[in-house]
Amino acid sequence: MRDQTKMPLVERLDAHAKSCPISLHVPGHKSGAIYPDAWQKFLKWDVTEITGMDDLHHPEDVILEAEELLAECYGSKKSYFLVNGTSGGNLAVIMATLKRGEKVLVPRDAHKSILHGIELAGGEPIFLTPATNKEVGVASGVTTELLEETLHNHPDVKLCILTYPSYYGTTFNLQKCIRIAHDFGAVVFVDEAHGAHFFTSSEFPKSAVELGADVVVQSAHKTLPALTMGSYLHVVNDLPIFEKLAYYLQVFQTSSPSYLIMASLDAARKYAATYTAADVEAFWKMRARWIKWLTKNKFEVILPDDPLKIIVRKTGYTGYELQAIFEESSYFPELADESQVLLILPLIKKGIDFTPISRIHSPSKKEIAKEPYEMSAPFASGLALTYEEMHARATEFVFLDEATTRVSAETISLYPPGIPAIIRGESITEKHIRELKNIRTRHYQGGEKLAENYIRVFR
Repeated sequence: MRDQTKMPLVERLDAHAKSCPISLHVPGHKSGAIYPDAWQKFLKWDVTEITGMDDLHHPEDVILEAEELLAECYGSKKSYFLVNGTSGGNLAVIMATLKRGEKVLVPRDAHKSILHGIELAGGEPIFLTPATNKEVGVASGVTTELLEETLHNHPDVKLCILTYPSYYGTTFNLQKCIRIAHDFGAVVFVDEAHGAHFFTSSEFPKSAVELGADVVVQSAHKTLPALTMGSYLHVVNDLPIFEKLAYYLQVFQTSSPSYLIMASLDAARKYAATYTAADVEAFWKMRARWIKWLTKNKFEVILPDDPLKIIVRKTGYTGYELQAIFEESSYFPELADESQVLLILPLIKKGIDFTPISRIHSPSKKEIAKEPYEMSAPFASGLALTYEEMHARATEFVFLDEATTRVSAETISLYPPGIPAIIRGESITEKHIRELKNIRTRHYQGGEKLAENYIRVFR
């Protein structure tokens, strides 16, 4: 095995910065020279494809070496740095593996970038309603029974996309799902945005790479110490269908990749690759302190499968109210929903301190009646219109309460996590309308006039 303590790109950038370079190239800040002193140290690393810095889209030197270290670290055939986030990787994988008119299985709670990729490829999506985790009340993967039944009904499916783990850190029997999909001849693509850290300890859930997926995309910036937009793509099984992957990575990524992001990906790989038993022990101790602190502050704590995630509730409070209480004390949760807030802990190493430093005051409140989680039976469904039909049709706005049975012309997602409440091309149901009414006062993406109680539909 190669020396995983090396950081080829980081080391090359550091040497360049220490040489006191005079920038006569882009970017325009000229190694930070026209910024205040506080910016200059790290902006010396913000270079372009000058001599010695290699090229992300045709790597031959330090970027190639860094990506080879990444592949060896995760156990893949080939790995790539991504600078346009997991979203860019999702688009590239789908375009490389799916032809126009081919069927693709996709969980209904997939990230919106997955849906964008399927639309761009012209695939025919078959949506699998995910099972609901009863304790957390969120979507948590597809059942093996639904997957097998759907593949029996659609044996010509070419691509099977799965999301693992969920945003809230819950998992499902991914290994069996992968085996079922492979038995039917489908390529398996796993969006493992929240699982880049799984391989660092046997006490964490197993990674999709280890469980046998064909291709996996991970958001290194979500759970490893990488900069925002930094992600990894792993080709686990070197199938002929992936021949166009490098091309589509150029299509969906900037031609001016950030060397700061790439350097952070190199450093994050080293950080994860050198994670030791002592580091694991330090993490568990830190996590125990947070759980104790939350309990002492009279919060209910729920622990999902991913140890980095902690779900917090309190009787009488919505998740949004809890979020405001946390933020008043300068603690900023990842997200909130009607019932809870989600906290994401860091993957600390021995010697790093991440301890809560102040109390949070949240007065006791009477329990409020809440709607029970909708535990509908999992099923498979498709779009009401093909993408070609959608492109050809005009649209109009209708009042939300009058939209039942109409076909939505927009995808609307509560953000975070970016999971659609309604997908462009779906027939609108009463359940969709209830969900849209719930999110219209929250932060969402799409929904041009949702705040005014209107939704865009196809005529």
